[in-house]
Amino acid sequence: MSSAGQFHPSDNPLGGQGGLSAFFSRRWNGEVPLGQLFWWDMVVVGSIINVATTVVALLILAAKMSALLAVAVHLIPLPYNLFLYGSVLRTADMAGIPNAGPIKISATLWIILASLL
Repeated sequence: MSSAGQFHPSDNPLGGQGGLSAFFSRRWNGEVPLGQLFWWDMVVVGSIINVATTVVALLILAAKMSALLAVAVHLIPLPYNLFLYGSVLRTADMAGIPNAGPIKISATLWIILASLL
């Protein structure tokens, strides 16, 4: 989303200018507002992805399939979670926002919970 409150074409990871690489690049380089990065990308989308992979991992276990496969499926979102966490910390540092401390602590709690659950 641009500073004017409008979506930027590269916010769509499936298309637009640059597509997926622009999606990741904009977040890593602090071009996405901290509020959007933390609340939407990390808390909403990241949590949905984590819950979905956890449910699939539990279904794998319930079907008496390989526990190793269940663990692998459960850990699939870990690289994306770490990317989001690093992006939030970088953006908070670059933005120089007074409330960046609580956001960084909240992001740290989120990554711990997302990794454990």
